[in-house]
Amino acid sequence: MKGKKALIKTISTVAALSVALVSQGGSFRVSADETAQVYSQVSAGGLRDDDYKSELADLNSQYAELQKEQDAINASINKAKSEKEKQLAVKKELDGQIYLTRQQIQVLEEKISLLNDNIEEKEIEIIDKQADIDDNYTLFKKRVRAMYMSGDSSTMGLILGADDFYDFLTRAEVLSRIAEHDRELIERLQKDKADIEEAKAEIEADRADLEGSVANLDGLKSTLSGQLEQTQKQIQDISALEEQFLKDKAKNQQEMAAVQADIDDIYAKLESMGDYVGGEFLWPVPGYSNITSYYGWRFNNSDFHTGIDISGANVYGKKIVAANSGKVVFVQRSYTPGKGYGIYLIIDHGGGMSTLYGHTSEILVDVGDYVTRGETIAKVGSTGWSTGPHLHFEIRVNGKHTNPLEYL
Repeated sequence: MKGKKALIKTISTVAALSVALVSQGGSFRVSADETAQVYSQVSAGGLRDDDYKSELADLNSQYAELQKEQDAINASINKAKSEKEKQLAVKKELDGQIYLTRQQIQVLEEKISLLNDNIEEKEIEIIDKQADIDDNYTLFKKRVRAMYMSGDSSTMGLILGADDFYDFLTRAEVLSRIAEHDRELIERLQKDKADIEEAKAEIEADRADLEGSVANLDGLKSTLSGQLEQTQKQIQDISALEEQFLKDKAKNQQEMAAVQADIDDIYAKLESMGDYVGGEFLWPVPGYSNITSYYGWRFNNSDFHTGIDISGANVYGKKIVAANSGKVVFVQRSYTPGKGYGIYLIIDHGGGMSTLYGHTSEILVDVGDYVTRGETIAKVGSTGWSTGPHLHFEIRVNGKHTNPLEYL
């Protein structure tokens, strides 16, 4: 008896939903295209979220690695036993710290941009979801009201008014599908509501992360400003460089030989672009003419200097210009503090003539770029093996170093 009552109640409810649907002039069917579109939107949203989380995790990882390098430098400085040794260590590591600080600032700026974009997307998503909820909820209320107004009698009439058994089965199938559609509608409302709550929580988390990142960025910019101010008091100390070289001459000679072998290997792979572009070479650091180390043998004939070093007060960060027009054929942006030419580039001027610009703090061009005589290509720094900000400048003919002063 109870089973029959439950069956009658179920049929009544389903039938009432049918009447509600009919009274609205609607259709109980959801097309395959509509269903595919919904699943496509959900899938695309999931992919976007995955890409965002992956990119955010990558940026956080990059920043953490840079911070580890900063911490290692600070630990090295703190090992100094006396204040004098500490100041010398600070001077030695300063350009490496500036390089890392700039990299950290770049990573944070990318992260802040990513967070802002995601917050904007989530806010739009919430507005769209809320509109869907409002529309679906309005439809649901109309169906419930129509179901209430129709009453059970019309429901039973719909079922029992079948002409034959097959008509009865057809009507029952229709009502079953209507019930399934409305169940899906309720589930959609619940899912949309859960999605909105999740999006709001993600926005709050992103805003907290954004606030911390902006504060961190401001702190790093302040740190960079202080670091750059310190460099303005420095010029390359050739005496300190000589002392450093002679302190472990054999090891340093071996390292310098390895550096030159690497440079020779780079030049061996380069092909000059044709005839020499012509004209005289321009002085590469406008306003700074002080040469702290000339071309040739130095340090009691223990080290051959393959170019000239140009330095002076407040030279750090000053522009370096192309000594002549040509094509950028090599750029080295990564480096090991205390080793080699640091951040440097090579420009081919045709006819086997080329120039090299070493120990820069920043390179403003890329491989393949064509530059004109006097165009700013980099900024003075102290990267690599250096005791203060300066430009190491070389002019090479067919890959062989020559005295730059003969061409300037």
